[in-house]
Amino acid sequence: MLSDLQALGLDPDSLSRIEKIEPRALRRVMKVLAKSLGAKCTDCHLEGDFAAMTRRKRIAAKMWDEFVVNFTMADGSAVFCDSCHKGRILQLDRSDKKLLESEMDANFVHGLRRRDGAEIACETCHEVRGMPFLEKWGAAK
Repeated sequence: MLSDLQALGLDPDSLSRIEKIEPRALRRVMKVLAKSLGAKCTDCHLEGDFAAMTRRKRIAAKMWDEFVVNFTMADGSAVFCDSCHKGRILQLDRSDKKLLESEMDANFVHGLRRRDGAEIACETCHEVRGMPFLEKWGAAK
């Protein structure tokens, strides 16, 4: 998807926070984002009221601001939604806790790097181990 972003005139290595993207450009980015998640617009937006805030819009914006803007892959390449989601809106199987921890350790703790050079640990995203940060990110303010 990085080439799709470049085709829109965006540099995947220096993307800004989502609220700073000009609205016209953001609509084009949303098409790439949906493609990268294997999602339809209405998976996050309300039919007929795309401006309305939803849980998934809050989570997607926070993921953009926290992951896409602040991280790279371990090899230094840019991060985008498909870097972790691999074309699936729901990405992690939470039924096996040990497998989940192993996948998160391999893919996030060791698979990503912070742009600021700080170390990555479970607490980088989770205030405490096991804390479901998506619930916090998705909650209405």
